[in-house]
Amino acid sequence: MHGNRTEVGSQKSEDRKQENPISVFCRLPSVLCLLSVLCLLSSVFSTKAQSSPKPAYVWTKLQEGLSYAKIDLSLDERTGFMHAFRIDPEKYTLRILRANRWKKEKESASFFAKQSQALLAINGSFFSPEGKELGLLVENGKITNPLHPTSWWSLFQLKKGVPSIVAPKDFSMSSDTKMAIQVGPRLVIHGEIPPLKEALSKRSAIGITETGAIIIAITEDILLTPRETAEMMRATRWGGGLECHDAMALDGGSSSQLYAKIRNFVLDLPGVASVPNSLGVFPY
Repeated sequence: MHGNRTEVGSQKSEDRKQENPISVFCRLPSVLCLLSVLCLLSSVFSTKAQSSPKPAYVWTKLQEGLSYAKIDLSLDERTGFMHAFRIDPEKYTLRILRANRWKKEKESASFFAKQSQALLAINGSFFSPEGKELGLLVENGKITNPLHPTSWWSLFQLKKGVPSIVAPKDFSMSSDTKMAIQVGPRLVIHGEIPPLKEALSKRSAIGITETGAIIIAITEDILLTPRETAEMMRATRWGGGLECHDAMALDGGSSSQLYAKIRNFVLDLPGVASVPNSLGVFPY
């Protein structure tokens, strides 16, 4: 009998050695089990948080439906900024502000904004050396400057308050067209970037996101090519871009300028040259 007890005891000892480690772990005091589980979960969530991508910039809400972002740019040895405004077209509209309204040939974006009480104004269309506006202008549902035949130009328009960007050949005036401005070229077409020139210059642009928001953007202290501007307009926020599905350039170079005063926020980016018109943003 003694021999049998030794054999049975030996077998039990062997069974313990072969027990699943998890079973052994779960027989520990409940407090230790709980602490271990919490530490494990904390480690998992911490790892996920560290691996989650962060946006390259932050939108600052200036007022309902209108936000601002300042994006740091560094391309090769060029550094500077892009200032951008995201506008809800259900709460704001765009109007063309022309210098001839104040009996002038050309003026600055700050002049247009202050005189019209626009929240912001950015330079608009192309013009001749004599200051004559070039390209289609539609104001309050009426054509006030004719369509230009250049095929690579483009038009930003509001129809029933909905923004869109179209080629000149695709534009059709209707009673729903409240405003339109022809500049160009198109930078982003349904999410794709077309062939563009590589000349460096100061840039102004307007775009539309997939959610229908209007983006107005301008560079500061940096020269970009049209292609680089297009990439900035199209890229995701996590890639430092403005997430536009469609975008077009406004007149750039010495004409590029913007003025904004929205509550306590003020931004003044003057241009070298005066311009015959600007795009103004107004609340409904």
